[in-house]
Amino acid sequence: MKPAVGTATRTNTPANRACKVLQQAIGEALEEVSPHPPISDEAIHDARKALKKARAALRLLQDGMSKTTYQLENSRLRDSGRFLSPFRDAKSLIDAFDSLRDRYGDELRGFELAPLQKILHANLIKARRHFSHTPTEQANCVRLLKDCVALTKKEDFASINSEAINPGLRRIYRKGCKTRTEADTVRTPEALHEWRKQVKYLLNAVEGLQPVAKGDMAKILKWTERLADSLGYDHDLAMLSQETARGTYAPVEAEVIKTLHGLIDRRRAKLQERAFSLGKKLYDKKPKQFAKNIQAYMSRSPALST
Repeated sequence: MKPAVGTATRTNTPANRACKVLQQAIGEALEEVSPHPPISDEAIHDARKALKKARAALRLLQDGMSKTTYQLENSRLRDSGRFLSPFRDAKSLIDAFDSLRDRYGDELRGFELAPLQKILHANLIKARRHFSHTPTEQANCVRLLKDCVALTKKEDFASINSEAINPGLRRIYRKGCKTRTEADTVRTPEALHEWRKQVKYLLNAVEGLQPVAKGDMAKILKWTERLADSLGYDHDLAMLSQETARGTYAPVEAEVIKTLHGLIDRRRAKLQERAFSLGKKLYDKKPKQFAKNIQAYMSRSPALST
């Protein structure tokens, strides 16, 4: 690990808030995935949220550690999250369909939707069984998270100076700017999803640094959260469209699938319009200025600056 940015104090007590957030988030994820199967739906959801917070905090600390250490910790957190992905994917498709049906109930009235719902719920049951029947994968997930915890408690990691946060925040914001431009250019599900991931990193990073935000910071968090939600729902609808185009949905009437895809396209167009409107407001600064504003707010809130 390279020397910490600024003056480092060799102690196992984290030197800045981002490190505290990282340790806490990994601990929360570990607690959720450690029980014997089956892991509850709520626990899986909470574990995924905690891992996203942890990866955002790790990005804030990136300049205070070696490239090897960063890549190792990030890969462990990423691989832990992949264990939980099958459930999230199956559950998000059901949620996306339910929301679409609630919004466009009149257009879907008269269609036989039961066969479609049956397949979607069967996929969720299959995903739940994945956790019950893969104890080795669960044990590996727990091991990875324990390794993450052990690394964050090492002296040279915990003593990363708060000055390392500024370049990390700039990097997160800069990548969000870049992926926003790419998404606006190509408008593919992949590009929009990549932008969404960067928005989530920004949201989790700023929330971690500003747990009680007011004024302009509260406004930034509000925009970021709404943007992440819009892009997240857009992604889930795109996946629902791709999923229902597969041959396994042959039992569903063709007219149902056609109507569903039309409604998905209509809703995605509105969500993307909202997302790019929010993105224009959120990503209107230079990364250096954005980070400077966050740091200035932290300096006015002493309780949040460490």
